[in-house]
Amino acid sequence: MIFRKASLEDIESIGHLIEMARKSLRDDGIDQWQKTNPNEDIIREQIEKDDAYVFDKEGKVLAYAYVFDGVDPCYNIHEGKFKSDSYLVIHTLMVDNRGVVPKLGTKFMEALVDFTEKSGKKAIRIDTHEDNFRMRGLLHKFSFEEIGIVQIDEDGVPKDRICYEKVL
Repeated sequence: MIFRKASLEDIESIGHLIEMARKSLRDDGIDQWQKTNPNEDIIREQIEKDDAYVFDKEGKVLAYAYVFDGVDPCYNIHEGKFKSDSYLVIHTLMVDNRGVVPKLGTKFMEALVDFTEKSGKKAIRIDTHEDNFRMRGLLHKFSFEEIGIVQIDEDGVPKDRICYEKVL
C-alpha cells in the first residue's frame, strides 16, 4: 500500500468511503456523520488545501484523512492541557471496512504517525464521537491521551467530541 497525497481524481472513491463510514456508524447506533458532513465538496476543499492523504492499493483508495499543520479553534478550550505545541491535526479519517486489507485502520494510523514524525512534529491531535468505540479503540491502541470535550460544528449544529493528543 502507498501512503500518498489525495488528488481530485480520488474524490469519487473517497465518496464511497464516506457512504461506507456513514452506514457503519449508523449500524452502530452512532449519530456521527449522518447528515451532510463530510461530503465530496468538503473533501474537494481539503484536497485543494494540499492536506489530504490516502492509502492506495493498486490504484484503489482504501483510507482517507485530512491532516493539517495549524490551529483547530475547537481545541483552544483545552490549550493548557496539551503537552506539545508542535503538532498535526487529523480530521475526516475513514477506512474501507470490508476487510479487503486486515487491520487497515491500524496500518493507516501507523502511516499517519510515521508521517507526523517525518514532518518533524512532536504530537498528533484528533477528536471523535463519544460513542465511536471503533475509533476510540484505535486511539487507545496508539496511546492517545484523552484531553477533554470539545464542540465541533456538524451541519450547523454544535456537537460534543472527545479530543485526544498523542505525543511522539
